[in-house]
Amino acid sequence: MVDDVGAARRQRWLLACGFAPLLFLVVILVQGALRPGYDAINRWGSELSNGDWGWVQIANFVITGVLTIAFAVGVRTALHDGPGSKVIPWLTGVLGAGLIVAGVFVTDPNPGFPLGSTPPTEPTIHSWIHNLNLFPTWAALTAAILCTAYRAILRREGLAWILLTVAAGILTPATMYVAAQHFDMDTLTGTGHGLWQRISQAAAFGWYAVYAARLLRAAPAADTATTGQQANASTK
Repeated sequence: MVDDVGAARRQRWLLACGFAPLLFLVVILVQGALRPGYDAINRWGSELSNGDWGWVQIANFVITGVLTIAFAVGVRTALHDGPGSKVIPWLTGVLGAGLIVAGVFVTDPNPGFPLGSTPPTEPTIHSWIHNLNLFPTWAALTAAILCTAYRAILRREGLAWILLTVAAGILTPATMYVAAQHFDMDTLTGTGHGLWQRISQAAAFGWYAVYAARLLRAAPAADTATTGQQANASTK
């Protein structure tokens, strides 16, 4: 039999991993401010994977992906049953896997960054994989948020939470679409797409942080589990 105290602690650790996506965005913002020649307003976050310090962003992708998958496991144990109890964790796991893929398959450099680099004449295979990976990753992310909104509506989990979740489910894909429209695939340059991408990430990853906090607040604490164990022992 699984120890109640150990199970409660594991669940809380797994749910705490839900803050990783927001930290991912923080790392991107800090890198963007520190890397010479990088313009966060007009460049994709993935471009930080190139250059001498590119390993920082690669690690950011992979570590966040692993922690997001761990969070998905925690969500599965926290939701128990009801609408979305299986699909929400599964979609969150797909998001985590997509982040890992984005880190393993590095995008090609675009004109002007890193300083002194020359973009390849033809996109590399790993860059194609990286770029195409955005679609299933962001689709899974959006679907996870909207499925959570559906669950919240059916379970009447509070108007503020429902409105926040619906707003995040709309803003996440809409702002990423705007970002794509501000980028020219022929010249590999654009204006404002970096800003719109970060708005999309802030909407989605900020929402995940709030979701993790809600699940943590509802999860049993280890001392509660201990009390339960002692009560059970006293009745034997």
